[in-house]
Amino acid sequence: MINKKSPIPVYYQLEEDIKCKIEQGVWQVGQCISSERELAEEYGVSRMTVRQSLGELVQDGILVREKGRGTFVCKPKVKQRDMMSFSEVIAKSGRTLKTKIIEFQIIDRPSEYDDIFKFSKLYKINRLRIVDEDIVANEIVYIPCEYCGVVTENMLEGSLFKMLKSLGFDIKSSDASIVAVNMNEKYRKIFKVNNDVPLLRTKSKFFTSDDTVIYVEDSVYRSDKYVLEVNIAKRDAKIK
Repeated sequence: MINKKSPIPVYYQLEEDIKCKIEQGVWQVGQCISSERELAEEYGVSRMTVRQSLGELVQDGILVREKGRGTFVCKPKVKQRDMMSFSEVIAKSGRTLKTKIIEFQIIDRPSEYDDIFKFSKLYKINRLRIVDEDIVANEIVYIPCEYCGVVTENMLEGSLFKMLKSLGFDIKSSDASIVAVNMNEKYRKIFKVNNDVPLLRTKSKFFTSDDTVIYVEDSVYRSDKYVLEVNIAKRDAKIK
């Protein structure tokens, strides 16, 4: 299982084998894996190597350490690739998604959106996205009332992509910024956690095929529960 003559570092080989065992169901979600001593004996490596491998897997959100108890298999992260509906991502993963609306109102257009929307009234939608009982995301969305007509809270419990498509708007692209943000008391209350979990914030504009901004979204995700995979392609440019 471990080839010490390979140019691939031993700790990385060990990481991959542990991940393989998790994928094969040798260790289930929530189950405590073998101890550092047991893994060192099983693979014929030092405990320092085992500790390094486990540390990398903890950093990746695959394992979690609990003081005095051991190292456990985490629930897999929600993986979103490029522009996809969050509802669609969860549906494809076979997991359970709930949406809780915590704010829904019509507001005057904030000045920061003067250059984005020409309409004066916007729907403000603040909702929590709950995956398998964990609050994974807090989404705040702004949509011009003129685009949607009458909207009810029931309409907002599913995919906004689908709702807008039913109204004749087909989303074709998005423009987003992604930054890490620090945990604070506000986010502890939102995500219902006591510890400092890592957070990821995205600010996005969503466009129709004629480059109309249909809505903007300001979202915060638990990055220990969520991964955004972005495909970046090189564009040809003319050199002057």
